[in-house]
Amino acid sequence: MDFVTQVGAFTGLSADIINRNFAMLSGLTLGQGTAFFLDPSLGNDAYNGLAPTAQSDGVTGPKRSLPGAYNAAAASHNDTVVLLANGATSATARIDSAFTWAKSETHFVGICSPVLLSQRSRMAPSTTTTAFANFFTISGSGCAFADLQWFDGFTTGTTAQICLTITTGSRNSFQRCHIAGMGDTTSAADAGSRSLKIGSNGSGENLFEDCTIGVDTITRSAANASVEFAGATPRNTFRRCHFPFMTSSATVLGILGTGNGCVDRYNIFESCRFINATKSTSTGMTALLSFTTASPGGMIIFTDCAMVGVTKFGDTNGLANSFLDMAAVSASAGGLMLAPT
Repeated sequence: MDFVTQVGAFTGLSADIINRNFAMLSGLTLGQGTAFFLDPSLGNDAYNGLAPTAQSDGVTGPKRSLPGAYNAAAASHNDTVVLLANGATSATARIDSAFTWAKSETHFVGICSPVLLSQRSRMAPSTTTTAFANFFTISGSGCAFADLQWFDGFTTGTTAQICLTITTGSRNSFQRCHIAGMGDTTSAADAGSRSLKIGSNGSGENLFEDCTIGVDTITRSAANASVEFAGATPRNTFRRCHFPFMTSSATVLGILGTGNGCVDRYNIFESCRFINATKSTSTGMTALLSFTTASPGGMIIFTDCAMVGVTKFGDTNGLANSFLDMAAVSASAGGLMLAPT
C-alpha cells in the first residue's frame, strides 16, 4: 500500500497512487492501466473519473453512470472501472437498457464488503424501467470482475430474461460476484429465463470463484435454469459457488445444456453447493442437470459438490454425460445432503 503526502494542489501523482491502492484493495495487481471510479450516488459524468471523490478543480472526480465510466476506459490496456458502494442500494448503478461489456482486458471491480451474495456494489434496473431480456452481456475476453452484484429484476418482468450472458468472451474471471437473475415473478415463471448463459461461438475457459448464481427470494415456477451452456462452451470452471433455489415446480433446473455440441471438452463444478430451500416451503427439484440432446459434445464434472432439495444430479441425458467425484457416488444419493438421524 502506497501513502499520499499531499502538499498544495491535487496532482496526477496523487491520483496514480490512489488508483493503485484501490486496485490492490480489489484484489487486482495490475501492472498497467488506469482506474476509473464510478460513484452512482455522488459522482458526475462531467468528471474525468480519475479520483474516488470530487476535487476542487471541478474536473477530477468519479463518474456517475456505468456507461460514463465504461466509455472512459480503453480496451486492451488493463484499465479498471471501480464501482464504489455506500452500504445501501442508493449507490446502485442503474442499467435501464441492455448493456454490453465489449472491451477485452478491461476490468470491473466493486469496493464493498467482500461477501458472497447481495454485494452493495451492485447493478440493477430502475423501478420504472420497462423490462428487457438480456440485462448485461460480456463479449470481451480476459476481463476480471470482482465483488459485484448483477440484479435482474423488474417491477413487471418479461419472458426469457437473462441476467448475464457471455457471448464471444473467453478467459474472464468472476470473484465474489452475485449473478442474481429471475428477480421478478414474470421472468421466474418463464422457461426461457436464466441467471447465466454461456455461449455461443465457443466462449470458454471462464472462471467463477466464490460466486452466487441465482436467488431464493423469488419463486421459480417453470423449467428455467440457473446456468445454460449453449454453443460449444469449453473448460469453464465453477469453484466454491452457491446456487440457491426457491421453486413451486419440480422441473426447475440448475444447469441446462441446449443443442448438439452445446459443451466442448468439459465444464467443472468444484466444491459447489446447490441449495433448494425445501425447509422454507420450496418444492423439491427432480434433477439438477439436463441436456436437450444425447450428444452435447463434452461432459460436466462434479467434484466435492453437494445438493439439498434435489432428487438426483441429472435426467437421462444429464447423467449419461456427467461424472461425479465424491464420496458414495450414485445417481440418486452421491453428494446429497442428508438430514441427521
